[in-house]
Amino acid sequence: MTVSLVWQGPFGVNSIPRDPLFFENLCQPGVYLRVKIYDYGRLVVYVGQSASLLARFDQHLSSMLALASPLRDPSGEVVFSADAGVRLQAFKDLDRYSSLACDDVRRVLFFYAKCDNYFHNEHLNLVEALLQDRIRGRLNEIENAIAAPSAIQDNLPDRWNNDFDALERASRRILVKILGDELISLDPQTDDAL
Repeated sequence: MTVSLVWQGPFGVNSIPRDPLFFENLCQPGVYLRVKIYDYGRLVVYVGQSASLLARFDQHLSSMLALASPLRDPSGEVVFSADAGVRLQAFKDLDRYSSLACDDVRRVLFFYAKCDNYFHNEHLNLVEALLQDRIRGRLNEIENAIAAPSAIQDNLPDRWNNDFDALERASRRILVKILGDELISLDPQTDDAL
């Protein structure tokens, strides 16, 4: 059986709608890509999943602003590791690091695929791992390269299709670059990531 991940977005500080129903709509489970675009089109991607996409997006952005996440310069190089010692030293130059954090937050675009009648909550770990594996094969810059835990269950869909139809052209190009447009197959005999 083939299941489609219907991708939506982007959501980010420069694309927050005023409609409160939009926020309610994001309080649902799904998988997401946190994409940051740096100079010369360099992409850095984080793959995640959450029972509430909106809450998780807020955690990512808040963590960056609180200097609790690594920060990158305009070229995409990590210039701040966010461990406790580094963070405490950063308070001595708060203007510089706050500025880096604000710049990095402005780069963030969240693309997401919500659970539906065929893509269920119990598939979240599996789909996160499949997406991480797909991206590792296409890009050098994935921030959470350790595969999500997943268990092979009975009666799982064996193929996952990325549906980009709801996206505008520029967003579609970004996701095709990150994920490709080929089906993602679940083959437990050959897929070491699972």
